[in-house]
Amino acid sequence: MGGNALNGICETRRFAKDEYFALEKDVTDKLKKVFPFASVSAVVAYKNKDSFGDMDVLFYNPEPIHWPRYLTQLFDTKGYTKNGGVTSFEYNGIQVDLIMCSSPDEYITSMFYFAYNDLGNFMGRIAHKMGFKYGHRGLTFIVKDGDYQFDEIVVSQRPDHIMRFLGYDYSRFLSGFNELTDVFEYAASTPFFNKDIFLLHNRNHTSRVRDAKRKSYSAFLDWMAVTPHLRAYEWQSMEERGGTREVAEFMQRAFKFFPEFEDQYQDVMERFDKHRQAKATFNGDLVREWTGLDGKELGEVMKRIKEFMTSQSGSVTDYILQHGQEQCKKVALNVKFGPMLLQQN
Repeated sequence: MGGNALNGICETRRFAKDEYFALEKDVTDKLKKVFPFASVSAVVAYKNKDSFGDMDVLFYNPEPIHWPRYLTQLFDTKGYTKNGGVTSFEYNGIQVDLIMCSSPDEYITSMFYFAYNDLGNFMGRIAHKMGFKYGHRGLTFIVKDGDYQFDEIVVSQRPDHIMRFLGYDYSRFLSGFNELTDVFEYAASTPFFNKDIFLLHNRNHTSRVRDAKRKSYSAFLDWMAVTPHLRAYEWQSMEERGGTREVAEFMQRAFKFFPEFEDQYQDVMERFDKHRQAKATFNGDLVREWTGLDGKELGEVMKRIKEFMTSQSGSVTDYILQHGQEQCKKVALNVKFGPMLLQQN
């Protein structure tokens, strides 16, 4: 996934089309033979891609695997590294990125998301403007409190439903693409497309730095700059995420496309409202004020307070909402000044 994960570990090179596909079959056949119950497939590329800097292979197995031993036995690798759910290793001069999937459903959504260079990334940009996230897990909705991610709802793991929700022709995707420009044309085919939302100056810092390094993303920017008559959906803002009104409109669209999502959303939002109520009643700033503690000492006291609250009510949120701020303050002071075994008032 990028071809440079093994830099400084061992040497790899770029492979021409014919030699690459022979090696791709070798890798997948070895994995299928040793793991007969696993799901294994190479990520699909556009048909006329003439060379490859790495090989992306999706893998799902019901049981966990200790990979270092197998990488040595099966592939006689000269080096490997692990980054999250991706294990990269050298085999016959190419970097193989083994992308681990956590479930059969994730394996299917990953097949679609990682296919055709950066197409999934481009489609994910549309999803993000709608207020959603499209990635290897499918279409999800993230509930955040500032920088804190409270929950992530899996809206759908059906690629056909997801693509239609995003405004794409699913049957066209299944027919494949011959050239990289065909991939670009497909990315721009949704009625919600506007090239301005892809421009780097309209991205946040993290997205801008990440995508500026991707050759396919830069090629897409160049293609859009010289391609006339592209769709231009009138987004309220061209910056990273859609406006409040737009997100609300696409939420209603999601409820219609995915009826089960509305119930999930309501359940999460009820929990989220309780979380915010509890946070306003009891938080680190209040404990700092009550106890005069800060830094590591405050962190240690907060940990002990939360352990006590969880032991009493099952969760910190439930304890706070059941007992109120005054009792929370007593607990905090008791943890600092009193015995470890707290008595409820």
